[in-house]
Amino acid sequence: MKSVKVYRYRWLILFSLMLLVLAVEIQWMNLAPIGRVANLYYTGQLYVKFSSPVDLLSLTYMLVFVFASIPSSYAIHRFGINVSIRIACSLIIFASLSKAIYVSSFTIFLFSQFVMAIAQALVLNSITEIVSRWFSIRERGMAVGIVSASQYLSLGVVMVFSPLWVVTEADSALYGNGFERMILIYSIICSVFALIAALLIREKPPTPSSLFQTDDQSSFFRSLLVIKANPSLRGLIVIFSIGWGVLMTFLSKVDLVSSLMGFPDSNGIIGISLLGGGMVGAIVMPSLSDRFRKRKFFYVLCSICSIPGLLMLLFSQNIGQVVFSPWIISIIGVAIFGFCVLSTIPIGLQYAAELGQGVSEEIIQAILMLCSQAFGAIIMLVTIFSEGLYTERLLVVLATLLFAAMIGSTFLKESPLIVTEEERLTTVIEKEIVHLQ
Repeated sequence: MKSVKVYRYRWLILFSLMLLVLAVEIQWMNLAPIGRVANLYYTGQLYVKFSSPVDLLSLTYMLVFVFASIPSSYAIHRFGINVSIRIACSLIIFASLSKAIYVSSFTIFLFSQFVMAIAQALVLNSITEIVSRWFSIRERGMAVGIVSASQYLSLGVVMVFSPLWVVTEADSALYGNGFERMILIYSIICSVFALIAALLIREKPPTPSSLFQTDDQSSFFRSLLVIKANPSLRGLIVIFSIGWGVLMTFLSKVDLVSSLMGFPDSNGIIGISLLGGGMVGAIVMPSLSDRFRKRKFFYVLCSICSIPGLLMLLFSQNIGQVVFSPWIISIIGVAIFGFCVLSTIPIGLQYAAELGQGVSEEIIQAILMLCSQAFGAIIMLVTIFSEGLYTERLLVVLATLLFAAMIGSTFLKESPLIVTEEERLTTVIEKEIVHLQ
């Protein structure tokens, strides 16, 4: 049996990754829960027909990720973790401070969002590589899960604090007051997070953390050929992308949805309910999937159950006249929707990794995220160029897309590795004796 060493410093590495994810995701969605306030603040500055400021800022993140994903992965491979992460940290600090200093100029604010989106691509594409270098095989799933959870946490933070720092009561004479202060607070927080991460991140431990190493020589284009030959994996990528696109569109337009549901103020309650249900579901459902060794069943189950939640939200006014109230029905419906849709993300990532034999997990994750962001951008573009004609039908369109994804998921095959995954990993783990350094 061979020995490997793991280092306590790995927890600081994990902490740094969480801070980076929090920094870039907070800057993505911090205006979503107060969309009506932000659109009013930048009234008259936007000269792009069909669009609103909040929509354009959200769309920037998606489009930039689509075009920057592959170049950022190349940069990480070419220049290493240290250089790539410090470039990302510098971009985060520059963009955050630019937003705070020039908050009144939407042009500069949008440019800063563009810079922040490039940093996001560098951060998200480096996660699995950093984790694989610092954590033993028995800890990698947990480490990636913690970093992924920080994405949900960042969305929860903005849903709670953005409405608290800005006056959002529609009938108040101070409506919108505090907007500049909110941007400044977020900018300081994100800059501090990035600075800490830049100081803590290290290229790799002194010795490998595991005998089980990923194949760094995997060819991206060869991997595409493997995926092309695997119909279930191709189908899952499409279905996963639809679910991700629906979720991102919903989050980007959460204040608009609140308005449609009759909530007069931008209080973020719809977003908080969605993320609250999602954080529970993202822990419970993947765990059940592991426990019962069923990837397809739980993925399909979550896809099916997300539709009633969205329909409850859509028909909350009608249902609320019979039982409870429209607001309570809306909150229950969006919590169910969040529980199910956010559960499909970790299940889908693992499901795809198991279906993609012959392709490294890093490449599969990169392709999934690339396609998902592209599909999300397409949905956002459709909603923008519709000039608001179908605003009231937004939830119907999202429910229809989820229904189509649910039907498609039933044609997938079960993971061929789910039954033997534990045995395969146990064989590798038993070869390692881990010493704490």
